[in-house]
Amino acid sequence: MTYIYETIGNLCTKITDGSHFSPVERDEGFPMYSSKDMLYDCFDDSSVKRIGKEDFDKLVNQDCKPQIDDVLIIKDGNSYLKRVFRIKEDIEAVILSSIAILRPNKNIIDPQYFTYVLRTASVYNAMANYVSGAAIPRVVLRDFKKMKLRIHKDLNKQKQVATILSAYDSQIENNQKRIKLLEQMTENIYKEWFVRFRFPGHETVEFESGVPKMWEYKPLREIISFERGLSYSSEEIDCEDGVNLVNLKNIDAFGGYRRDGLKHYNGRYKASQVVNKGDLVMGVTDMTQDRRTVGAVALIPDIQGVSVISADLVKVKSKQPNLFLYCLCRYGNYSKYFSQFANGANVLHLKPNTILNKKVLLPNDSLVRLFAEKVKGIIDCIDDLYKQNDLLTTQRDLLLPRLMSGKINI
Repeated sequence: MTYIYETIGNLCTKITDGSHFSPVERDEGFPMYSSKDMLYDCFDDSSVKRIGKEDFDKLVNQDCKPQIDDVLIIKDGNSYLKRVFRIKEDIEAVILSSIAILRPNKNIIDPQYFTYVLRTASVYNAMANYVSGAAIPRVVLRDFKKMKLRIHKDLNKQKQVATILSAYDSQIENNQKRIKLLEQMTENIYKEWFVRFRFPGHETVEFESGVPKMWEYKPLREIISFERGLSYSSEEIDCEDGVNLVNLKNIDAFGGYRRDGLKHYNGRYKASQVVNKGDLVMGVTDMTQDRRTVGAVALIPDIQGVSVISADLVKVKSKQPNLFLYCLCRYGNYSKYFSQFANGANVLHLKPNTILNKKVLLPNDSLVRLFAEKVKGIIDCIDDLYKQNDLLTTQRDLLLPRLMSGKINI
């Protein structure tokens, strides 16, 4: 099998990044993606900033709008090159400078194959030679163009490799779509029962001031308490093994558990800081001013080994089912309400005790239990799909370097 070495600059017809200025944000408009909106193979629209048409058109003219088959990489911050994907369809969106656009020369390299080459560990490790900046690492595109990649010379071979690996990604993508549908189903059930008040038996329930008469507003201190996470030093997480450290990166924007944020920790911890499947955690810190993680909640999935929480999180101990409290915070907008009590100049901090006097509307216990029973199967199915994706990702990532190196014949 014939391989060649070629510079990234020669493999691309264009290498650039997005806008170096951020237009005024609007409530509605065109998406303007930054590195924080990049997932493994797509953009996350949950908290993307939007801009008006005039600014959008201006950035399109500056070539900040990705085209079909462009390969995007994160170029700024500690996540550089940890997200790489190909644009599969036309999108009415522009990007900021934390993302680089690589436009492959299709006469030399298949765009999807190019994506997989950039995802290999050898390329990622070699990237250290093209990164500058101590506080904020940044890929220097001028130098990055000089980086040489080992690729299949034959375009047909490239496409065959891409086809094999894409089968894994297609299944992962299908599972992600199912997960989103199931999450939407959970949200719909919650809002149908506890926002629109069309819960089982609502026809015979007496209402007072628009609220079921048997429901009560109760201060949080009567329902929950908090267990604080642990503080750690950089030396205690600079390790290959140890217990799992669930941290702020495990809290998805505005709620939900993010699986790619786990760290390892080899220091001391208390029993109260251990979390298990089904435990509820809340973010009490936010590194931005967007209030994406502060006040946001997540349910701990089934994680292999011992897991503890960092000081950026608290464990919520509750008299109510965790499934109900999770949905109350995430889908009942209580998380966003709690986030308003966080303050700080550069980093937002929420003191958990400041929200204990805040009141929440609680249904009767039997309805809460019925809801928890109804959504448990949905949440378990979501967890199973995530496990499938973890397995598929592992299998794909094991196969990737072997296909690229020729250890496996196509």
